[in-house]
Amino acid sequence: MDCGESFCGSGELELDPDIVSEEAGKLYSELQSVVETHGADVVESLLPILVWVLEGLASCRAQLREREETSEKEKGEREELLDRYQSEKTLRRQSQERYLELDDQFEQERRAMRSRENEREKRERELEKKAREQADQLMALEEQKSNLSRELNSLKHTHNKLVLTHRDLLEKKKEWESEASAFRNHVHSKYSEAVSNQGQTDTSSSEEHCPEAGSVNDSTSTTITNDNKVTDAEVNHNNESFISEIISSTPELAHLKKCVETSTPVCLKTMTSEINSSLFDEIKQDPEDKNEEDGDQKLKVGEKTNVETMENDSDCLEYQLRNTDSVFSELSELSRDYVENVDKGASVRDSSDQFEQILSQYEELKCSHEMVDTARKALISRVEELTNERSALNLELVSCRETITRFEGKIKEMEEESKRLQKELEMFQSENPDASTPTSLRRFSRSEMARVVMEKNQYKERLFELQEAVRRSQTLKVTKEEHPPVEGKGSVWSRFNRFLGLTKGQLGPATALAVTMSSTPAPAQAPAGSPKHLSTKPPQTENSSSPRLRKRELYREIRSHVWGTLGKKQLHGWSMPLAITNIKQNFEPLPEPKDVPILIQLRLLDQRDATAKLTCAVAVPPEISGEQTCSVWAVTGPASSSDVTVIDPARSNTILDQFSLPPTSPALCICAVPPTGNTLGTVWIGTQDGGVLIHSSSSSRRHCLQSVNLSEGVHSLTYSQDEVVAGLADGTLVFFSHNSGMWDLQSHEVLSLDTPPLQPIRCCLAKEGCLWVGYWNKVYMISAKQRKIQKSFSVSERNEQQVRFLCAAGSGVWASCRLDSILRLFDWTTGRPLQEVDLSSMVTKALGSAFLSLSPLQITAMSVVSGRLWVGTGSGAVFSIPLSLTSESCSIPYCSLASAQLCYHGHRQAVKFIISAPGCYSASNSADGAATSSQLILSGGEGYINFRIGDDGSDGASEYVLQRSERSHMIIWQSPILCVPSPAL
Repeated sequence: MDCGESFCGSGELELDPDIVSEEAGKLYSELQSVVETHGADVVESLLPILVWVLEGLASCRAQLREREETSEKEKGEREELLDRYQSEKTLRRQSQERYLELDDQFEQERRAMRSRENEREKRERELEKKAREQADQLMALEEQKSNLSRELNSLKHTHNKLVLTHRDLLEKKKEWESEASAFRNHVHSKYSEAVSNQGQTDTSSSEEHCPEAGSVNDSTSTTITNDNKVTDAEVNHNNESFISEIISSTPELAHLKKCVETSTPVCLKTMTSEINSSLFDEIKQDPEDKNEEDGDQKLKVGEKTNVETMENDSDCLEYQLRNTDSVFSELSELSRDYVENVDKGASVRDSSDQFEQILSQYEELKCSHEMVDTARKALISRVEELTNERSALNLELVSCRETITRFEGKIKEMEEESKRLQKELEMFQSENPDASTPTSLRRFSRSEMARVVMEKNQYKERLFELQEAVRRSQTLKVTKEEHPPVEGKGSVWSRFNRFLGLTKGQLGPATALAVTMSSTPAPAQAPAGSPKHLSTKPPQTENSSSPRLRKRELYREIRSHVWGTLGKKQLHGWSMPLAITNIKQNFEPLPEPKDVPILIQLRLLDQRDATAKLTCAVAVPPEISGEQTCSVWAVTGPASSSDVTVIDPARSNTILDQFSLPPTSPALCICAVPPTGNTLGTVWIGTQDGGVLIHSSSSSRRHCLQSVNLSEGVHSLTYSQDEVVAGLADGTLVFFSHNSGMWDLQSHEVLSLDTPPLQPIRCCLAKEGCLWVGYWNKVYMISAKQRKIQKSFSVSERNEQQVRFLCAAGSGVWASCRLDSILRLFDWTTGRPLQEVDLSSMVTKALGSAFLSLSPLQITAMSVVSGRLWVGTGSGAVFSIPLSLTSESCSIPYCSLASAQLCYHGHRQAVKFIISAPGCYSASNSADGAATSSQLILSGGEGYINFRIGDDGSDGASEYVLQRSERSHMIIWQSPILCVPSPAL
């Protein structure tokens, strides 16, 4: 019993697994010594008691071991529950932190919007202030104009006074001319008397001729003076009209009044009299000179007529006409009154002084006229500047109003978004009232405690069931493996030894076996259905973030390779041609490629489900929709259903419409069909279960106009000459025709290619009534009218490959196969191969070998737009290769990888589509003249990455939280339209 007391003396269950064997060995040795000394009969009565005691000890040992295992299992369950509680606690903390981050983000966006609104208001106030200043300037200019008009009126008044004085001078001139004619007659009479006194007969005729000449001269002089008066009046009238026109056409005389006041003194009346006298002298001299000249001319004419008669009497006439009298004798013969009248204005000094004054005044008037002219020109230039500035301000005001309206629309959208988020937050708080309180203040309610207890009981039941199943399987395995030996006759000691499993030679090894079993940890002995194997906690962060870290390291390698190989220079987000990047040692400026597409927008596709993937898209030009701009229909959605998002690519973050398709199966393809007959433009959508849905391209896009269900899934839709061709999953083509104002979907024609095994028709190209259909590794040339296969040829040598893309350009067709990096060019009419291009070397050179580690090199999108071959890869890179197109019909679109360019902006996964959107232009380039001959090019895929920057994702971001850069994106370029069209289908 000492052994029992020593075994159970302690309160803890510390059981030695070898204690029963040791005690049995001791008893065996004691009994053996007793048998040797006293014989076997002495211990026969003790054997049943010993056997009973040892059996009791063995059962106690088994019970204690079971209790120990039960306690260990309960400890494991407790640890598992604690781990689960901690994980739920961490998840709740993460959700709360995420909610706080979102709240902070919304608050920052609100503050940014408020700041932008304040800036807009400040700009508005500045513009209003500027407009008021311009209005004040205009008022000042109007006042200046009125002042100048008043000065002009005063000048006109002065001019009228001068005209009146000029008329007075003309009248005085007439009086003086009459007196001068009287004086001339008197002198002539004196000369005639002197000649008559000589008494010569020969000169009598000359005497008769001289008065006639004098009278002729007098008459001619009077007529000439009259004519001069008339012409002077006309000239003065013309000058007055001309000056009035000039004054009326130049109202911008700046400071003329001051100039006039400074140039003309106050004593204007006295100077006008002097001016009148001087003008009278000049006018008097001018007509006398003119009269004398006219008289000389007429005398010359008379002399020409009477040359023969005047030759003999010329000497006598000169002597007769010569004045031989002195001035005193002439004046003494005149009357005193006449001489006094003549002497009134005959002062030579006074006339010279007046002439000098007139010259000085003329110079002053000339200077003032020049100043007025310069002021007029300055005013005209200033008015032009003000008008230009006013027009510029009007344009700026219009643009500011447009920006204000645009910002108001954005503010309304943001307010609606904030209201929607507020409603969602309120709904979430109503569903979970404890969500608003922090986790430290929340109470562990009875419902949560009951839920935890129920989950614990369920886990326990499952654990017990699994343990029972493991026990059964172990017992069955042991019973099958063990074959117990046949018991022979022996003594009691042999049966006892077999019961205990002990012999002399087994005492040591049995102990060693027990020790090795006890040294192994308890979890290793647990069955396969233990809680360690049923743990539901999430994986460790290192394991979960390892794919993200590996991708980040690959993007870093790609970034270093791009910077090292392609260099720093870039054109609108594109690399330089690969041939130019090879020449790094040459420092001469290299010519830049022309017609490089310009990156204008990186667009995040707004959709209701952030995890939805882009499937396909199509551009609906204005010729089909009848609208002013082009729209793009993008099909997105999970694996079970699809959504359609209609966007305007020219307007950033603008969704025209968004609706869901019937939740039967996802959409696989989409096609835009132009108006045919009486029907408007439509958009056809093919689904995986064989459905074809027809929607309107403009109004009521959500409403399905027509639909039909085919036997197999629709993988391609192509429009060709008033027909729509659908490629099915069983390798057949279905032709839909137009009939009586609508599409006849029921009576369609079917053409089977009959090439087992069956394969979907994923690509079809229509041109000039002929169809190119890619099926397996062959291309079938089919007549659309006759529904007959004309020719077929193999694209590649491998029969298991599948033709995925066909793009027409000029007289050639580019083809690409699935999981193949080779592009092949074929002739359109004969199908003859013309060129093969392997893209693997180009991709390796541009992005390095690390890019091929992301995914195998394959072509997932291909198109021909604006004379360039656009290629999208399975890892998200976009390449552009110029084509040699010279004519629309007969040119072969060869390409050279030396001129290929890589777009630094790509996707994180495969490029889903590359399409062109004609008829819509970006607002940033709408003012340029080149924008009228350009179009937009869109590529769609999952995520966005800049190969020059790398992965900008945060290291601490969880893999289960979808980042913004990993959602569906569209990259939009703008490219000019070449004169040679190159349709991409």
